[in-house]
Amino acid sequence: MSDVQDIRSIIEEQIETLRRRNKEPEWVTKMRYRGLKAFLTAPHNDPVLSNPLEFVVGHKEKFPEVKTLEDLPPEMRALLDRLGIAEVEKKYVAGLAVQSDTNIVLNEFLKSWGARGLEVLSMEDAVKKYPALKDKFMSLFSPEESKLAAYHTAIWNGGVFLRVKKGLKIPMPLHLFFLIQNSAMAQAPHIMILAEEGSEIHLIEGCTSPILVRHSLHLDMSEIFVGDGAKVKLSVIQNWPEYVHTRPMTRAKIGKNAEFINTTVGLGTGKSNIASPKYWVDEGGYVELNGIILGQKNYHVDLGGEMLLRGRGSRGLNATKSVIMDRATVITRGLIRAQAPSTRGHISCDALLMGPDARMETYPGLISEVDDAELSHEAAIGKIREEELFYLMSRGLREEEATQLIVKGFLDPMLKDIPMEFVVEIKKIIEMAVGGGM
Repeated sequence: MSDVQDIRSIIEEQIETLRRRNKEPEWVTKMRYRGLKAFLTAPHNDPVLSNPLEFVVGHKEKFPEVKTLEDLPPEMRALLDRLGIAEVEKKYVAGLAVQSDTNIVLNEFLKSWGARGLEVLSMEDAVKKYPALKDKFMSLFSPEESKLAAYHTAIWNGGVFLRVKKGLKIPMPLHLFFLIQNSAMAQAPHIMILAEEGSEIHLIEGCTSPILVRHSLHLDMSEIFVGDGAKVKLSVIQNWPEYVHTRPMTRAKIGKNAEFINTTVGLGTGKSNIASPKYWVDEGGYVELNGIILGQKNYHVDLGGEMLLRGRGSRGLNATKSVIMDRATVITRGLIRAQAPSTRGHISCDALLMGPDARMETYPGLISEVDDAELSHEAAIGKIREEELFYLMSRGLREEEATQLIVKGFLDPMLKDIPMEFVVEIKKIIEMAVGGGM
């Protein structure tokens, strides 16, 4: 696939397939072709993936027709059951949107909020319904910045448009799950969240895949606009198997006195997971990034995060806790740039190494362009202390039980924004991983 003409024809065929299938507006197709043009010249510095085109699905492969939850294949419904979603659905505790490759399913409970000002559409429907999205779609990204950004621009498929109207406060979390069914494919959903002035919402995004998927790429892109005084919580629960490469791309603008809290729990990060989100924070705004990383096998995890504190009194926190075992490598990079007076920022990185071959690297960055910013960072990398194990074992716990208890206690502070039904499941998976049962 090194020949330029071959690459152009492969991506162009995907673009034309999506154009015909979605009957999309002309401006969307033009943007796709801009992505194609950028792909040929954009830099590619991914340390794991040499060629994104290896994850192409032939356009003759039919996507499943999914209109209701009952239409999902039995193995996918069983997967949702194991994740605890079926019980949530039965109790109508929260809305549920499931994207299966390129399709979206919404339940009646979530639809009922539409009358109050919550709008949830597939991204394909949103770009047709709202021509004004032309000015926002891909406004926080440039296809020219990297080959993966360019490829997403060209072949994005699926995704969700979520709009919370001014002043609306959603009292319970809403759930969105992405699942890959097809092997050797690139799933590239585009997610756009518009939280208007004074609104509040908590979105839980789950990413997973049937374990038999052979070789896949999850190349999602999220654009988040948090209006003045609005509050958005985004909890991402990842449980990818070892054959999936994930490349999440997230950008968010946080308005005046607004708040954006993003908690990511990487229980199964896939073969590799590389991300470098970016956040712009206006006057009095606050952004908080919390990350839990469970590094296993020979997984490669490289997570960044750049915060631009551009408004007076804006604040930012970037905190990660990693449990690393086997031959896994975890790299954390955080950058906070203070561009306005009275800004505050802090980076925290803690890691537990569970074996001699586990590897951790951390690169905190603090830049101040003003005199009175308060920026700080701290990092701690180490192993479980023998005296901690001895104390717990002296109280009757086996070594495995003591180790599990210490690891869960280490991670607990990061789980404050995750609903309890997920915390229970998360702790079960952590116990299995630490005990060697995964």
